[in-house]
Amino acid sequence: MPAQTDNNNPDLARKSLRAKYFVQRVVSPWEIPGIMRKYTYAGAMSSVWMMLISGMFFFQFGNTVGMSNFQWGLLAGISSCLMPAQIVSAIVAQRTGKRKMIWFYLAITERSLKLIGILLALWLWQLGWPGVSTALIVIVCISNLLGMMHAPPWMSWMADVIPEDHHGAFWGRRTAWIALSVIATTVPAALLIDKVPADQKINAMLAVFVFATIVGLLDLIIHGSIPEPTPAASQGQKFTHEILKPIQDHKFRRWLVFHACWSFGLYLGGSLYIPFALKDMGLNNNLLGGTLAITCLGFAGGLTGGWTGKLVDRLGVKRIILWGHLVWAFLPAMWLMATPETALYWLGAGSLISGVACSAANTAANKLVTRVPPPELRAVYVAVSSSVGSLCGGCGAITAGFIMYAFGQSVVITPIGALGGFQVLFLISLCLRISSTAFLIRRIRL
Repeated sequence: MPAQTDNNNPDLARKSLRAKYFVQRVVSPWEIPGIMRKYTYAGAMSSVWMMLISGMFFFQFGNTVGMSNFQWGLLAGISSCLMPAQIVSAIVAQRTGKRKMIWFYLAITERSLKLIGILLALWLWQLGWPGVSTALIVIVCISNLLGMMHAPPWMSWMADVIPEDHHGAFWGRRTAWIALSVIATTVPAALLIDKVPADQKINAMLAVFVFATIVGLLDLIIHGSIPEPTPAASQGQKFTHEILKPIQDHKFRRWLVFHACWSFGLYLGGSLYIPFALKDMGLNNNLLGGTLAITCLGFAGGLTGGWTGKLVDRLGVKRIILWGHLVWAFLPAMWLMATPETALYWLGAGSLISGVACSAANTAANKLVTRVPPPELRAVYVAVSSSVGSLCGGCGAITAGFIMYAFGQSVVITPIGALGGFQVLFLISLCLRISSTAFLIRRIRL
């Protein structure tokens, strides 16, 4: 009797496909250029998914189904406070050595669940159920939790493949291609939603979310062709010891202090920036203009990623972190200048300038958190850094929500004029960003 082939046996075929997808092997030097291109394509598709399903279109959808400023702050805060779950996925990946497998199952569940949450919220809203916002917050938070958890295994896997002396240039080029891809997709999506009749806008947003999910799932297929090297062996230390190791590392601890303070100030103002633009600046009636000013010009600034990435490799991580964050810190000043008549100009200028600075700062920070730790602890270091930043950012976002809830429609009279809740948030955020950058980055020792 002839042996049964994979083609004749669906179970064997599935096992063979899974084995090929998750196989671990040595990566040859000649494969590196092709792998970097695949990481770039996949990163562009992943970012398109994220911007279409979590950016301005999602905020517009949320406002349509009844989300308030307080609830937006609550959603951002809760999502950020879930970030310590990264430590769990990092340690599991480190101990099992199955980084690619853990990343894949978390990513595919995250992307599917986000669309399910949107569809459920739309259905409940059409039924007139009063708890639509609560249901949306719960499902999106679960999806965001899974999305956060898949980052450390992916970062560890990527850092093992990309040579250290090419890391900044690679990440910068990847950032530039991501910017082009996001601009090329968000503009048509915004134009579509603006042009359709008012009673069809919710359906147009739904079409954008479905398209985004398809793109996000195709990203996972491209990733399947990128090999995963066998990771460095874990030392099998206790859970608490592994978590404390990055904090005890005096070089890394100074980065964590800055990252914590910066993230609180960043989220205090930034978590409600899009609701401010949509509601107070009137961009809910001009999604195309808002997309161009906020999303496209921000990513246009990211087109300099190839240049700034090379600067990270040439001038060093610390110098680029300092100047990148310093320029980025002044972004809330642009928001304070904006009025409904001048919003597109001020918000657009701020997005363009901060896009350049943000690209440089994030490329340098990415290299810092993946190159300082020993290879066998890389995933844990990444997870601890992300968790510290997100916990503090979550506190900032929740604080912002409560400040907006307390302010309501009130204003505060100051020497510089009458300030509403949004303006108070932006002013405090501006001060915190500048002070943390000026005083804490200089203490970092690499």
